[in-house]
Amino acid sequence: MFEDEVKDGLLTHAKGNDIDIVDPENNYKHNDVSNRYIIDRPTQTQVEFQEMFSGTEVDPPCPTMGDRAKKCARDCSCSLMGSILLGLFPIFTWLRKYNIRQWLPGDLVAGITVGVVHIPQSMAFSLLAGLPPVFGLYTSFYPVLLYTLMGTSRHISVGTFAVTSLLTQSVVVRFVPDDPMSMIVNTTDANATMVPPTISDLDERRVAVASALMLLMGVFQLAFGILRLGFITTYLSEPLIQAFTTGAAIHVVTSQTPSILGISVRSFSGAGAFFRNWIEIFSNLPSTHVPTLIISIVCIFLLVVGREINLRYKERMKFPLPTEVIVVAIAILASHFGMFQTRFGVVVVDNIPTGLPAPKVPDTSILGDIIGDAFALAIVGFAISVSLSKMYAQKYGYAIDANQELIAYGVSNIVPAFFLCFPNAAALARCVIQDNTGGKTQVVGIISVVIVLITILVLGPIFEPLPRAVLGCIIVVGLFGILQQLAMLKPVYKMSKVDFAVWIVTLLAVVVFGVDIGLLLGVVFSMITVIMRTQHPRCEVMGNVGGTDIYRNCKSCVSASPYPGIVIFKFHSVLYYANRDFFKANLFQATGVDPDLVIAEIKKDKERREAEEKKRRKSSTSSSCFAIRKNSRQSESVAVEVASNETLPPSVMSGKYVKRNCDDKNAEPLHTIVIDCSAFTFIDLVGMKTLKALCKSYKEIEVTMLLANVCLDVRNSLERASYFEIAGKDSEFVTVHDAALFAKFKEDSKNETKSL
Repeated sequence: MFEDEVKDGLLTHAKGNDIDIVDPENNYKHNDVSNRYIIDRPTQTQVEFQEMFSGTEVDPPCPTMGDRAKKCARDCSCSLMGSILLGLFPIFTWLRKYNIRQWLPGDLVAGITVGVVHIPQSMAFSLLAGLPPVFGLYTSFYPVLLYTLMGTSRHISVGTFAVTSLLTQSVVVRFVPDDPMSMIVNTTDANATMVPPTISDLDERRVAVASALMLLMGVFQLAFGILRLGFITTYLSEPLIQAFTTGAAIHVVTSQTPSILGISVRSFSGAGAFFRNWIEIFSNLPSTHVPTLIISIVCIFLLVVGREINLRYKERMKFPLPTEVIVVAIAILASHFGMFQTRFGVVVVDNIPTGLPAPKVPDTSILGDIIGDAFALAIVGFAISVSLSKMYAQKYGYAIDANQELIAYGVSNIVPAFFLCFPNAAALARCVIQDNTGGKTQVVGIISVVIVLITILVLGPIFEPLPRAVLGCIIVVGLFGILQQLAMLKPVYKMSKVDFAVWIVTLLAVVVFGVDIGLLLGVVFSMITVIMRTQHPRCEVMGNVGGTDIYRNCKSCVSASPYPGIVIFKFHSVLYYANRDFFKANLFQATGVDPDLVIAEIKKDKERREAEEKKRRKSSTSSSCFAIRKNSRQSESVAVEVASNETLPPSVMSGKYVKRNCDDKNAEPLHTIVIDCSAFTFIDLVGMKTLKALCKSYKEIEVTMLLANVCLDVRNSLERASYFEIAGKDSEFVTVHDAALFAKFKEDSKNETKSL
C-alpha cells in the first residue's frame, strides 16, 4: 500500500521503504525524475465523491415558457428588431465592411466569368429538367438575387444544378409526358377533361408543374429554417451524399445521351427507368444523326481539353479558361453561318423570348401529389448547398449559419416559383470557378445577375442557333468531377467496410429505383447500419494492469489480469431496447453465471425436497409415537432451514450451483460484477428495467452488481426508476478502479471474518 503525507508543504510519496519528496508547485522529484507517481486516495462511491468534492450533481434548470416569454418581452426593442433584420439579410452586415480596393477587382472578374458561365449551364440544365432553355435563364436570375441578399456563404453560386434538374424532370415527365400529342388530364379544370395540348400548352403545363414543385420545396426549407432544423443534414453522411450524387450523375448522362447522338427516344421514369432508357437508346442507335454526333464529338473534345488545362495549370492561371463560353460561342457562329438546322437537320435551341415573365401562380392542384418529391428536393438541395458552404467557410475562416441558409434557400425557391422558375441549388462547377477567379463575397452574385439580366432582356435571340447537343455535352463533361467519385470506393473500403456498404447500396438504389426513392433507401440503410452497430457492439472483460489504476481487455492486453471472483464488464454502446438481449447474453457469457437459471435450479431443488419430505410424512404410520413425531417436526424444520439456505451464492453452496461456464475451469466463484457504464450516453425504459432485473437476480444468489463511470443523465434515469432502492447507494462508483478495489477489500474482509 502507498502512504501519503504532507510535510513542510511537500507531498511525500512512500513506495516500500523508499520515500521521495515531490514539490507540488514545480512538479518534480528531487531524487529520481524518471519515476512515475500515483496519488493514493480511498475508494469512493458516487455518493461519497459528491459529498466530499462537488456536492450533488443536478441538471441545470430549464426555463419555463413563461420565463422565456418574459425575457422576450424585456429584450424586445429597436436594437433587437435591427439585429433580427440584419440576421435575415446578412448582406447589410458584411457590405458595411467591404474592402473595395482588395475585394472589388476579384469580385468583378469572378462575377463576369460566373455570369457568362451561368448562361450555357442554365439553358442546359433547363433542358435536363424537361423545360425550354429560357426558363433556365429565369432560374439563374431570381434565386441568385435573393440568395445574395439573405445567404451567409460568400463563395457559393446558386442557380440551376444537375441533380435538382434531374429530380425536377422525373416529376415533370410523370405529370406531363414527353409526347406532345398524348392525352393529358387538365388538372386545373374542375371537370378534369382530356385535351390534346399544343407544344406551347405542353411547355406551359410543364413549367407549372416545375414551379409548383419549387414552391413546395421552398416551403419545406423555410419551415426547417424557422424551426431551427439545420442539423438535419447530419443524417446525410459524406459517403451517402457522394454515392447519391454519383448515381444522379449516371442518370443525367443517360438522359443526355439521346441529344448527343441526335436520336429521338421515349423517356422512362421510376424504378428500372435506367435500364429501360438504355435499352431504348441501344435499339435506336442505327438512327443516330451523324451531323449531331460529329458536333458532340468536337464539343466534348474541346471541353475535356479545356478542363484538363484548368486542372493542370490552375495555380499558374489567374482565372480558369471559360471553356463552356468559348465552345458555345464557336457553336453559335458555326451553326448560324453554316445553317446547321436547315442544311443538316440539327436540332437547335430556337425561340428564346426576351424580357422578364409576368408573375404567375403555380399549379397548386398537384401539391398534394408531389409532397414526397418536394421533401426529397428540399433535403438534397440543402445538403449539397450547405456542404459546399461549409467547405469554403472552413477554407477562408468564416462561419455560416445553417438555419439562416435554410431560410435563404426557402425564400429563393418560394418567390421565384411565381416567375416560371424551377428548383435550384448550388453548383460545384460554378463555385470552383468563382473561387478560382478571385471571388471574395456575394458581390459576385450581384454582377452575375446583371450579366444574366442583360441576356434575358437583350441577348436571348443570339443563342437561338445554338445546337442542343452542345448543351448536352456541357452537362456531361461538367459531371466528370462527380463521376470520378467512383475512384473513392477503394479507399473507402480500406477505411470502413460499413461506409463502403452505404456507398454501394445507395449508388445501386439510386441507379435502379430512381433518384428520389434511391435517396430514401440510402438514408434508411445508413440508419440501419448505425442501429446494427449499437445493437451488436463490442463487449469486453477487463482486467487490471498491475500496479496501476488502468483496466484493459484481458484478451488483447497481456499485462491485464482479472481479480479473482470479480468480472469487470464493458459494453461499448448505449443500453436500450434493441440491444437488451445482446447485453444480457454477453454478460452471462462473461460471468459464466446466468442468475435466472441458478434461481430456477434452486427453486426446483427446493420443490423436490419439499415433495420428498411430504411423501416421507405420508408414509409414516399413524401409530408412531410422540417422540417420533417430535423428531419428524425437527427434521422438517431442519429441511426448511436447508431449503432457505439454498438461496446462498454459488461460493458457499458446496459447488453444486457455482460451476461457471467460462474458459477458465479453475476460476474462483463469482462474487462481484462491475459494469463499466462509460459508453452509456443514455438509457431507455427497457434498459433501466434490464439493469433492475439483473441486479435483483444477482442479489438473490448473493452476487453483487456494481456500476462505474455513470453519467449524470443515466444516473438520474436510474434514480427515477428506483434502481438504487434495490442495488443500494453504495452500488455506484466514480471509476472502475474504485469499484474493483471496493469489491476486493469487501471480499477479503469477509474471508478474514470467516477464518476467525
